[in-house]
Amino acid sequence: MGTAAFDNDASGIGFFYHPRSIAIIGASSNPAKPGGRPLAALRKRGYAGKVYPINPRHQEVEGYRCYPTILDVPGGVDMAIISVPAESVLDALGQCAAKGVKVVVIFSAGFAEVGPEGRALEARVRELARASRIRILGPNCLGLINSADSVIASFAFIADLEPVTPGTVAFVSQSGAFGAMMYAQATAAGVGFSSFTSVGNEADAEFSDFAGYLLDTPETQLIGGYLEGAKDGGKLRQVAEKALRMRKPILILKVGRTGAGARAASSHTGSLAGDDQIYDAFFRQMGIVRIEALGDLTAFAILHRSGREYRGRRVAILGGSGGQGVLLADKCERLGLSVPEISGATREQLERYLPAFASARNPIDLTAQGGRDTSVWGKCLRVLLDDPGIDVVLAQAFIREGTGMKLAEELVEICRATEKPVVLMTHLPDDSEYVARCIALVEDAGIPILADGLQAAEAVAKLCWYHEKASQAGDASSLPPRILPGEGADALIRSRERLSEFECKRILRCYGIPVTSEALATSAEKAVAEARELGYPVALKIQSGEILHKTEAGGIRLDLASEGEVRAAYQEILASSKRFAPDAAIRGVLVQEMVQGGVEVIIGTTRDPVFGPVVMFGLGGIFVEALRDVSFRVAPVTRRDAEEMIGEIRGYRVLEGMRGKPPADIDAIVEAILRVSQLVTDYADEIEEIDINPLVVFSRGAKAVDALVTRRWDRPEARQA
Repeated sequence: MGTAAFDNDASGIGFFYHPRSIAIIGASSNPAKPGGRPLAALRKRGYAGKVYPINPRHQEVEGYRCYPTILDVPGGVDMAIISVPAESVLDALGQCAAKGVKVVVIFSAGFAEVGPEGRALEARVRELARASRIRILGPNCLGLINSADSVIASFAFIADLEPVTPGTVAFVSQSGAFGAMMYAQATAAGVGFSSFTSVGNEADAEFSDFAGYLLDTPETQLIGGYLEGAKDGGKLRQVAEKALRMRKPILILKVGRTGAGARAASSHTGSLAGDDQIYDAFFRQMGIVRIEALGDLTAFAILHRSGREYRGRRVAILGGSGGQGVLLADKCERLGLSVPEISGATREQLERYLPAFASARNPIDLTAQGGRDTSVWGKCLRVLLDDPGIDVVLAQAFIREGTGMKLAEELVEICRATEKPVVLMTHLPDDSEYVARCIALVEDAGIPILADGLQAAEAVAKLCWYHEKASQAGDASSLPPRILPGEGADALIRSRERLSEFECKRILRCYGIPVTSEALATSAEKAVAEARELGYPVALKIQSGEILHKTEAGGIRLDLASEGEVRAAYQEILASSKRFAPDAAIRGVLVQEMVQGGVEVIIGTTRDPVFGPVVMFGLGGIFVEALRDVSFRVAPVTRRDAEEMIGEIRGYRVLEGMRGKPPADIDAIVEAILRVSQLVTDYADEIEEIDINPLVVFSRGAKAVDALVTRRWDRPEARQA
């Protein structure tokens, strides 16, 4: 056990996983108790560092000399485990600070999860830890396990389980019990965990701190997680970007999708489950694979550890059951995979090998007769892998007594001759030693085996999506060039508490976002003059930072075609608006060109409590109000993010052009999204929301017809600006 793992780790997190010494405060001789299980497990696993039980009532525990306090321990202590009642934690932590302990794992419950008094106690723990430069895991956690160094700092039952090798999955969980259950089930499925971390209340170190550190450990090839709510969205983004560059997938089971789920998550560990729609968009943006159940993690891990690249979505299904083949084909198509029909030379070769009544289409049905002949199965598999139109093969086979070894050996030989992934779908061994040897031969060759074909299809789809995202990581062509905003943007944004539409559009114009031709009029005669200059027809709109909904105030008139109509509309708008909001500061009436044709879309931003500024896109009108057909990305967004946002909405066909209408200018929408993203990123501390509704998109170009920029006046520093 060396120090290389954390010599360059400024965060101090490395000491959790590679401590040279461990003290257990509240050590017990009972291995079933929280203070006893780590001691027994450390001895059983052969932990190479020093172990110091701390308990004034014992002289020796588990064969280790026991000390009254941690201050009595000779030499230094890297990690301390605190397993005492909540009211004693502060004293124990103070002694750790005096001893110079690097990291502390707090098993104890009774903190933020129990109410105001617990939150206050947790705050004191946090303050003491930060003042002493101690990193804390917990409180209210199950601790951690690092199989590579036999570090067992957990009282969960999984501390007693024999680890599966190789351990390639690092698992970080905001739920202790659920995380331990996932660890146990993955172990039973033959998926090895390199480490397990239960973060508890995250008083100090949080989910992203541990995930970010674990990415740099060589044994970790994949990170799994259970997440109720991220504390720091920016930190999680940095971790996700790093993981994508390293091609180490992150799979997260994120709970709190529904209102009930979010309330449950909040009461569980005191964390807040943010808007699930934002989380979902963030995961897609950052290449995080969202999973729904433990089986998704284990299936993905089994396929991923083969080392094969899933470079395409064209799947061939080879099996001995027509019904299962159809079921799999349907599942693949729903997941965005393609099941192309087999044709040409490949079709001819398959028909040469298959029984006359078998199907050489895709799925390929060997029938019972073909399924019994392993040579037919192998020949068909070779033909499919040689087809340049096939990227992945889902192959069903029954490994039986007598014929199983021949099939396994042929499968290994076939797969060694190709780079394409093959996923074997077969029943896993029960009590047959022969079948178990066959399975072991296949698995040792790196060929993934799953019992559930539908789960296999799900895992293939997720891996295809992940490899597409990973291949795009670092693509400079996706990064938008820096926009130099026009003069006056800063002054406009900070000019006053509430901005009018005219002022908001001037801000957009500073960022190169096209807006309608318009002018501000402060008299009826001025309005007539501006209308004459713009050309009829025109629209008139009341301008006041206090009147956000102009239609409700009677503050809009459209399609005005003459001087008389403009003059009358000006007076009507003023009168109606003053009745609606007598105290509103009226800055004039906007005279604006009428925009004809095009497709209405909405581009906006909102502020998420976890991730900060978030950009939204959707079709305008009823699509956004009634159908909520919108997409999100966390700012700043890349060009590819913007393109994906546009393609994700259900109404995308409207933009492609329908019923003889020309397609909308997608590039113009992309540019507008990128410029809005930069605007809200540049002024993240000043802007609360942006709403461009509608942006009318033509076959060439676009124009913002209405816009709202809301300042962050909820912040004291903003009110003092």
